[in-house]
Amino acid sequence: MVSSKPKGTAKVAATGDKPPPAFKANKSASKPAGSPKFKSGGAPGKFGKPGPGGAKKFGGAGKPGGPGGFNKFSKPGGAPGGGPGANKFNGKPQAPAEGEKQDWAKFKKEKKDLKLKRKSSKDTYEITKEAKQIYEKLRCRRTENKDKLVEQIFKVLNVGDTISKVVKAHDTARVLQCMLKYAAPALRAQISEHLLPFTVDMCQSKYAQFCVQRMLKYGAPATKTKLIDSLMGNVVRLAGHNIASGLLDTMYQGATPQQRINMRQEFYGDLYRKAKDSNVKTLSDTYKEATNMKSSILSAVKANLDHVANKQLVDSALVHAVMLEYLRACDEDEEKLEETVSAFAALVPHMLSTKEGSEAAVICFYRSTPKNRRAIIKNIKEHLLKIATHEHGHVFLISLLNSLDDTKATKKAIYDHLHGDLKTLVGNQYGRRVVQWLVAPGDKACFHPEFIRVVDEGLAFGKKEKELRRKEIFEQIEAPIAEAIAEDAAFWLSNSHIGLVTADILNHIEGESYEKAAVALAQVVAQPEWKISADAAGAQPQDKKKPHNDVEAIIAEATKQRKKLLNDVSSSSEDEDDNEDETEDDGAPKIKKAKKASKEKAEPEVPLVVGIEEAGMHIVLKKILKTDGKRPGTPFGQQLLQSLSPETLKSWLGVNRACFVLVKLVEDSTDLLAACKEVIKSEKSLRQHLLGQKTPGAKLLATKLDLKK
Repeated sequence: MVSSKPKGTAKVAATGDKPPPAFKANKSASKPAGSPKFKSGGAPGKFGKPGPGGAKKFGGAGKPGGPGGFNKFSKPGGAPGGGPGANKFNGKPQAPAEGEKQDWAKFKKEKKDLKLKRKSSKDTYEITKEAKQIYEKLRCRRTENKDKLVEQIFKVLNVGDTISKVVKAHDTARVLQCMLKYAAPALRAQISEHLLPFTVDMCQSKYAQFCVQRMLKYGAPATKTKLIDSLMGNVVRLAGHNIASGLLDTMYQGATPQQRINMRQEFYGDLYRKAKDSNVKTLSDTYKEATNMKSSILSAVKANLDHVANKQLVDSALVHAVMLEYLRACDEDEEKLEETVSAFAALVPHMLSTKEGSEAAVICFYRSTPKNRRAIIKNIKEHLLKIATHEHGHVFLISLLNSLDDTKATKKAIYDHLHGDLKTLVGNQYGRRVVQWLVAPGDKACFHPEFIRVVDEGLAFGKKEKELRRKEIFEQIEAPIAEAIAEDAAFWLSNSHIGLVTADILNHIEGESYEKAAVALAQVVAQPEWKISADAAGAQPQDKKKPHNDVEAIIAEATKQRKKLLNDVSSSSEDEDDNEDETEDDGAPKIKKAKKASKEKAEPEVPLVVGIEEAGMHIVLKKILKTDGKRPGTPFGQQLLQSLSPETLKSWLGVNRACFVLVKLVEDSTDLLAACKEVIKSEKSLRQHLLGQKTPGAKLLATKLDLKK
């Protein structure tokens, strides 16, 4: 056996593996390299005295335990020299003495036995052990008749209050989640009934929260209603809890209208926590008949909102709804409004996920001081793209653009950060609206009148005139947008939705910016093989699946789709190398391969259609040409006519919509009419081809050009 020689000490011969001592060694004793830290009693130290065993302050050579002595934690009967006598900490595995080699197999076995002993001391140990054995079969994908296995587990666990005890443990919580997923409807309702009294504690538990999620996902409508009702009286507390706040938000969004009202009432004060008032629908109803109560009620709401804001848990539809009601109620109380606005200024990015939250954020911005406004803009900078492409966030961004007086700072703080992601912005249905507002603010052809009215409410909080503000912003972004169009004109005409934004931009920009963009776009349209994507080219037929009200149907369909996916993965992996591992330990295909296959399956190739034949793009081209004749210089129509080759023009004459585009091109400009006549008359084949067409567009074009057979 190899002996260890610690640095700075005499060589110590190893005499084999010995039981660990039951005493603490002196600090001054030398330690072998890599050995655990413990105190030796064999050498004189600070508290030791010279002697056979170098006894410490708390032990001597003449006391029981042999010449090595023992300390106050030792018990009589220990081995000489501090042997393996058990201490008062239930025989915790001890470290070896100096110079002894650690028997790690023995150490691990002792540790495992100790862990098992602690577990077995619990009264639910045997029950949970049996339940987990059945659960291992239940969780296997290939297991059939899983509802029968759930019944077996339920019989095991349904003893006294066992279910309520095991729901918070990390291992048994998984068992209950699986039971809620695969149980028959009647048994699922029975399991839920056992758990409903503990819903509040489960929502705050690290592991039990997932059982609540399963109850929401797979439970019957009656179970979901009871689940939400069981939270009443604890809504404010749960809204300020890190784990429970997310679950509370999910329940609020799935609750009935009356349940939503009841949940909001708890923020109105302690009066409504235990007793709900059916006549109170909003915050203003609480003090409608007793105006003297308004101040105290608003103070209670403010305290509850501040509690949630301090935890930074404002990303909740419930909190947003209460916040909006509070801000509207505080319209006359400037002092309270300013305090709340200041508290929520830093949390504005988290308030833009719902409609109510976006409206509340707009009020916060309007009512903020210049300092708080700058803070809000600074906080949203890193989230600008997400906000601009969000269903509700883009409304806040448009309201901000419409109310800021410092247009240079607006362009620098907002547009400059979005310019690099302009394609992403225009490719999104909500991001397009932001670009359209920058180019054509308040245009009723792009925005609903009610939307314009709501956004224009912010003009009251600015000092600069509306038209002057909008003109200054547009002048700053005109050239950068034109540059972006010229760099990749094909993208700006890649589908009809993006094309409509392009038409709005082209109809508003002027001068060199217009010339640059018009030339690039005309060259794209004049290409013989110009095609656009059909995914957003117009209304496409879709297979709308009816929503399933039956939970069992949802599970059955999901299982069917998963099995089909796994079969596809296993069949596609047959051609791969035989040495590669295809399965996990339980024989199921690897999840990574399943995810990869599903990703490939979910991204089919986007079909392309001829741009000039597509209905939406036809409208885009006519919209561009509508104001084209009034422009000085070389308008888009003239650029297009010059770029059309005889072969492309001949193919256009055979398309009804293309002929109508040419009609729109020549009817508003005498110069273009003369140029088009000259081109068609100079090519005899084009003239004959046009006169030979029987489509309405071709006939109208021939009439405009005074062509006769």
